Amino acid sequence: MITRRERFLSAASGQQADRPPVGGWIHHGSSFWTPEQVAEAHLRFIRHYDWDYIKVMDDFRLEIPAGLTEITDPAQFELISPDPEAVPANLVKQSEVLRIIRAEEPDRAIIETIFSPNQTLVRALGDRVVDFFRADPQLAHRTISRVAAQLSAWAVQLGKLEVDAVFLAVNGASKDPTSWGLSPEEFCDWIAPYDKQVLEAAAPLVRIAHLHGMEADPELIRDYPVEVLSWSDKDSAPTIATAKSDFGWIPMLGLDEVTSLYWTPSQVFEQVLDARRQADDQLIIAPNCTLHSDGSPLVLEALRASADLVLD
Repeated sequence: MITRRERFLSAASGQQADRPPVGGWIHHGSSFWTPEQVAEAHLRFIRHYDWDYIKVMDDFRLEIPAGLTEITDPAQFELISPDPEAVPANLVKQSEVLRIIRAEEPDRAIIETIFSPNQTLVRALGDRVVDFFRADPQLAHRTISRVAAQLSAWAVQLGKLEVDAVFLAVNGASKDPTSWGLSPEEFCDWIAPYDKQVLEAAAPLVRIAHLHGMEADPELIRDYPVEVLSWSDKDSAPTIATAKSDFGWIPMLGLDEVTSLYWTPSQVFEQVLDARRQADDQLIIAPNCTLHSDGSPLVLEALRASADLVLD
């Protein structure tokens, strides 16, 4: 009998198993919790909804010097990740989360969430860091490269923690505020090279790119070394068919993360079945992005049940 872990790995390689794997995720608001508490929240969530895979949220922020709450002087960037070879405290805690989850759930696939190096800095210090980087691209390269080195080393270690996949959240390629007004040239200069560095380090795990935001341009990540694409297909290119045929990506999607907040189960079934048909059932069923933590349990239960429906 196929395990949930095997079902996920089969789908991620473009094969069809007994049914598509399905999962969901929310932010647990756990940035100040202990690793044990974070692991317990994930385990309760995935067991209640019986997901095939566990997307582990990365809510521990990058460690910054005590007393530094925001960047007001470019020189302060030299204080951030000063030793690229050091293991940040947040990743030490995250490794314990993963260790606990794998020990408790040997038969489910584990996906580790990694925010792109630039987004890691934004999450820790706010989006004004982008203004500093735009004004001084060399500052951007010096700073982001240090974070990328730490995340790349982390990606290499994930196999030893028995993680199956990495989910790299990519910001900067869309036309909404989550891309901070970056131009395609800026994205290609000091976003993409470091994203790719982390993804290359993650081989041979399954690599998932999450193309975040509305009206995103998939061409900007065409050469990313990934097998799977997660994105909001109702608000952004590519279409599901194009993701498969033109880019060679396995789609990871199915449930609109915004409008589904107030849906009924039948609406969930309609949208997921539509995605399954467009993908010829070669996909990983998922929300298109993080679901609202206050979403209806009925929607999540319907998302899980949608994987068992038979296509007509």
